Amino acid sequence: MLDDVTISTLHAALNGLAARERALSDNIANVNTPYFRARTVSFENELKRALTDGDDPLAIRPQVQFSDAPGGLTGNNVNLTDTTVAAMNTQLAYELAVRATGDRFSLYRSAVRGA
Repeated sequence: MLDDVTISTLHAALNGLAARERALSDNIANVNTPYFRARTVSFENELKRALTDGDDPLAIRPQVQFSDAPGGLTGNNVNLTDTTVAAMNTQLAYELAVRATGDRFSLYRSAVRGA
């Protein structure tokens, strides 16, 4: 009962968003580190493909890419403004996924109580 596609999809999304949070935090922490290359994390397209194809969403692994953007004088290519905005958006998406997960479990709880 608890292994439905909704829970698996939310779990995969939370994993991807957590990986993105870690990468963005690393980017911010290393904004002044010479030759540090910013990282991005993608998982949404693969998650969508898995759902469309009927594959297990939990098989999706977030993909970390290094930015090819040119670096400044120190070779560091972290854009603090863009990274901060991305971190805020990621946090909001994470909170939304957590809330959706909680709502799903509330439905289960109501179904069990009513049975």
